[in-house]
Amino acid sequence: MSPRVKALGADVIEIGLGFLLVAGALALAAGAFGIVVAPAGVDLYPLFGAIGTGLVLAAGVLLVAAGRTRRAIAHRPERRHALRSARLTSVALLLVAGLTIGLFLSPGPFNLVRVGGFPMGYYFAAQGALVALVILAFWWAGRQNRIDAEERRS
Repeated sequence: MSPRVKALGADVIEIGLGFLLVAGALALAAGAFGIVVAPAGVDLYPLFGAIGTGLVLAAGVLLVAAGRTRRAIAHRPERRHALRSARLTSVALLLVAGLTIGLFLSPGPFNLVRVGGFPMGYYFAAQGALVALVILAFWWAGRQNRIDAEERRS
């Protein structure tokens, strides 16, 4: 395969990733907005949340499936470090996706209680997700620092 075709393929993948990430973010925002303006008896939040999360997860899967990480790693001497970092990032993405999908698809029992006029499931999905994502970010940074320290020692 010529370098020009490889570059074109990489551009198409990056455009696809960008589209999926933007579409996912818009769907998540529409889900949050849908709670406020949804007609009586209609809960759009789980639908938009699941769609948005699915799109963002699809972007991550596309990135892994494209093999860009493995191809880039194959030509570098620090292969082990890069591979461990890529695996850690993949685990973090899966945890984010699982947390988000879990919060969006299982707010049923919490929605029976209303706080400030909104279902409690909304608060768990909004504020609880933020707290969990901050904790996950600190966990990821700590693990990545350990991987980097091991690489510097070797």
